[in-house]
Formats: sequence, C-alpha cells, structure tokens
Amino acid sequence: MVEVVGASSQKAIKLFNSFPRVIYRDFYQVPDFPVLDRSRTGFDQFFAAVEAMPFLALKNGRTAGRIAAGIHRDYPGKKTGFFGYFESLNDSAAAKALVNAAAGWLAARGKNKMIGPVDLTPHERLGLLVEGFRGRHFPGMPYNPPYYQSLMAGCGLEQEVNLFTYRYDLRGRLPDKLFRVAARASRIKEVGIREIDFNDPEGEGKILSVLHNGAMNKMWGFTPLSPEEGAAVLCRLRGAYEPGLFLLAEISGNPAALCWGLHPTGRSPFPGGSGRFLARLAVLAVLPEYRFKGLETVLILELARRARSRGISVLEISLVVENNIMMNRIIYNLLGVHKTRVHRIYRAIIGLSAAGSSCRS
Repeated sequence: MVEVVGASSQKAIKLFNSFPRVIYRDFYQVPDFPVLDRSRTGFDQFFAAVEAMPFLALKNGRTAGRIAAGIHRDYPGKKTGFFGYFESLNDSAAAKALVNAAAGWLAARGKNKMIGPVDLTPHERLGLLVEGFRGRHFPGMPYNPPYYQSLMAGCGLEQEVNLFTYRYDLRGRLPDKLFRVAARASRIKEVGIREIDFNDPEGEGKILSVLHNGAMNKMWGFTPLSPEEGAAVLCRLRGAYEPGLFLLAEISGNPAALCWGLHPTGRSPFPGGSGRFLARLAVLAVLPEYRFKGLETVLILELARRARSRGISVLEISLVVENNIMMNRIIYNLLGVHKTRVHRIYRAIIGLSAAGSSCRS
C-alpha cells in the first residue's frame, strides 16, 4: 500500500531532496526544492510569488517517489496549478498516488487544471523527456528515465504541449541568407549590441523584465517576470556561466532584444570535460515593434561568432515550444541543424469529489 505524506519538516525536505540519487546515482543532478519561507536563510526572491507543497510517497516504509504541487500568483491561467519535481520508482501505484496528492492540494485551492512537470514556475525546469535519451544533457535541462512517460499515461495525464531541442553545428558555413538579413538590420540607426552587466543586477533586472514581458507574453506558459525576479535570475547565473554570451540589442539606447547563450564556467559538468565544446541558446526574444527587422539574425550571428572564438563547436537550442512558428522557422533556416530531443508538458482536469480530489483523464 502506498502512503503519501506532505514533506513539511526539515527532515522530510532532506529526504525529498536526496531521493533522486536513488533514480540517477551520479548520472544526473536534480535541483533541490527551494526555501519558500521568507523568514529563513536561503530564501530566493525568485520564488516570492510561489506557494507550494512537496509530497513523498512511502511504500512498505521506504520512499518510492516524490512530487510538488505549486501555484504561481502571477500565472495568467488563474485556475491552473503545477506539478513538478516528480521522481518515482517504476511503480504505477506510487505515481498515481503522487499525482492525485498534487491534484488534491491544487483543487482545494480552487484550481481546476494541473499542468506539469513544471518546477513551481515556468521560469524553472519544465517538461518530461519523451524523445532523445542518449548523448550529453546540458546542465539544468530536464532529464528522466524513459519509463516516466508510461507513468504519466497511467495517471490519465494528456499532452498539453511539446518543447523541442535542436543541435546546431557551428563548424560549417553559416547561411548566406543570415548575412543578408543581418545587413538589412545594420541599416537601422542607433543599433547596438552589448553584454549583460552582471554587476548591475537591479538595473539589468528591470531591462530583463521589460523584454521578457513585452516579447514573450503571447507564448505558451508565459508568466510575468518582475524586476526583482529579473535581478534574482541574474544573481543566480552570475559566476556560473560565461558572461560574454549574454547579449542585449538596443536601439537608440532602448532595449529591443535579448539573446542568452549558456556556457558553464569552471570545471566541465560533462564526462571527460567534453562540455567545453557545447553551449546552449536558452533565450531569443525581440519586442514586437522591432521584429522582422533582422535583429534576431544579428544576435544569432554575434552569438555564433563569440561561441566559435571560445572553441565552442555545437550550439544546443532549447526549449522551443512547438507552436512558436517564428522561432522554429528561424532555426530551420540554419544549416547543419537537427532536432535531437522532445520534452512534453502534461495536463489534467482536476476537481473535488466526496471522496477527495482526483485527476480525471
């Protein structure tokens, strides 16, 4: 029999955070559940708009899985909550008990839809890996055993949306079309490209907020980013990734577009140090009034140039929502690019019944 309990004590949280090692050993590192209590040391401003509850599944006195239910105060879908941090043994009973516990917690707070995996906010890890299990997995990208897909289906969860990962070989010739489009953009007066200043998280956090909220508000999963959250993001990234690949485009001194390339500093997180050849394009955002002017191309070319100068030969482009027509079109115009992975977000309609909360497929 499976028992699901709330992981509300420090001892339970420690067990919650240590359980992934049962699944992955040393192959993949899963982020810890964050401190959500403002009065405690370690509270991250990034989670100021989040309310959440982590759960553990116990079977015969041993941990069989974990999950967290979360609500983001500013998520536009006011009746939608998240489940994330999902890890489980290959045990359908444990998985169902965990998903139902998360659904019940959300339903009790007035939610009628649950989507996930989403680690408390769409700004964090999101998606279950369903295609492309082989090869190196970039730090921070979601990974899971293949059997998780069967567990999701067994819980009655349905597909919400797919997220694509592409691999771009920088060693080949860049398409002539990119240079023609970039030349058009260069004719715009007062266009400038600069690096993000990590020494000014407050000022740059405001700019990040403006660009994110203005450029991505029509995309699936959009959640507003406050200036304080933007500053918190930069504080997290500072020192962990090379600053020279975080690019900002300005027109007449006003922020217009953003391009973030991630390349870890220090010791490579990949076996044998091979990760020094790989970087990730994580964000490409252009304000609507500056689209179709070639800024996207200018940023991609500058990122490629800087990456090559650092010995980076492969650019991973992720996670791209399947219905982001503009971004997918830009990617397919590149030479030497191919899709390598698919991550999936699931959904369930949830509600209250006399017997408690449940998922309905």
